[in-house]
Amino acid sequence: MNAKVLFVDDDDNILAAACRNFRNRYDVDTASGGARALRAMEEHGPYAVVVADMAMPGMNGIEFLQKAQVLAPDTIRIMFTGHPGPVTLLAAINSGQVFRFIPKPCQPEELATAVDAGIRQYRLVTGERELLEATLTGSIEAMTGILEVLDPVACACARTLAYRAARVARALGAGDVWSITLAALFSPLWLPPMEAGSRLRTVAECLADPAGAQALPLAVEKAADLVQPIPRLEEVALIIRYLCKGFDGSGCPETPMRPEDLPLGSRILRALLDLGAVEGRAKDLEVAMGELRLQGRLYDPQVLAAVAGVIIPGDSAARY
Repeated sequence: MNAKVLFVDDDDNILAAACRNFRNRYDVDTASGGARALRAMEEHGPYAVVVADMAMPGMNGIEFLQKAQVLAPDTIRIMFTGHPGPVTLLAAINSGQVFRFIPKPCQPEELATAVDAGIRQYRLVTGERELLEATLTGSIEAMTGILEVLDPVACACARTLAYRAARVARALGAGDVWSITLAALFSPLWLPPMEAGSRLRTVAECLADPAGAQALPLAVEKAADLVQPIPRLEEVALIIRYLCKGFDGSGCPETPMRPEDLPLGSRILRALLDLGAVEGRAKDLEVAMGELRLQGRLYDPQVLAAVAGVIIPGDSAARY
């Protein structure tokens, strides 16, 4: 399949020439102006390369490429211009991250050479990211597979926790549901092993016990340190690191921080972990929610409201 290329210009003759000259070489789209080009990127992208004229009414080339960079960071941006001065060049490079400048007018072969180079760069960037994502996915699957073998009971609990965390995170409009879900799946790294017939205790109950007060924060810190070096899992490590921190500032780590600075994922998992512990003891979700509300200072009120709104009895076969 040919690479997708978007040509942006306010001159219909130039757009027609682009279609005529390159339709057999690329999958060509055109847009007569920046606003229409942004709409095309949203509706028909992703594009490997976008070629934009500098002098366009309403939204010039630099302004368009700035918006295009935010909308599609991987798309390679080429500017088609007459005689840019040094100020224009500097602004385009700094603001729009322009890959190349093409003089206007130019021969089709010259433009094709620049577009081909942009396509190669696009494939290099996206290919490296896909390789990293595949490697990361494989590493995570291997880690969770090992945990499954070592402690299947804890992993069943982790799956319930992850399922619930994802629902609550979406209800709260969290921007990184993946990291929150992954932090939940990694909970067997730090949760104390459960003997047959035993139930998980709330974080506060663990910290109130002399042995738990020493062992739990240490286990959480070690789990965070284990995850931290893995590329793209820095946020997951941060969520794990603050799991024992209450919304009122109690718990570990003891570093003072404002409630709103506590990672949202930590707030969600703390509430759900304690909900699961109380639910296991009370055998009733509504009773468990009532107990959490009585200790409301430990939990973000918005998180508790979201939990009450999306977690229903029997929402998962596994239980803590």
